Amino acid sequence: MSDRIVVGTRKGLVTASRRGSEWEVDGLAFAEVPVTNVLVDGRDGTWYASLDHGYFGVKLHRSADADTTWGEIATPAYPAKPEGLVEREPMGRREIPWSTVLAWEFAAGHPAEPGVLW
Repeated sequence: MSDRIVVGTRKGLVTASRRGSEWEVDGLAFAEVPVTNVLVDGRDGTWYASLDHGYFGVKLHRSADADTTWGEIATPAYPAKPEGLVEREPMGRREIPWSTVLAWEFAAGHPAEPGVLW
């Protein structure tokens, strides 16, 4: 059982540690920004967080020092949209954007692939 938890919330990334039989909040990163996904990579201990900035869109951040400092990294991107392709929602018939709208899930790649995320 771990003595530390990392939780993505609508108000930021919360970390907490067990102290004896109690849990205590250690910190808050990305205050007031929804954190839709968090991964602590078991291969090298790197932390990854997916943020939904609303106006600025999806952003992916990485911390190599367990939440002390964060840096933005490239966000997953769709390939170029084929010319003439129009995708529509089945019920509302609105056009579906050809872009990353939200990162719901990601996982660490194979141990032989350091830094690779799926």
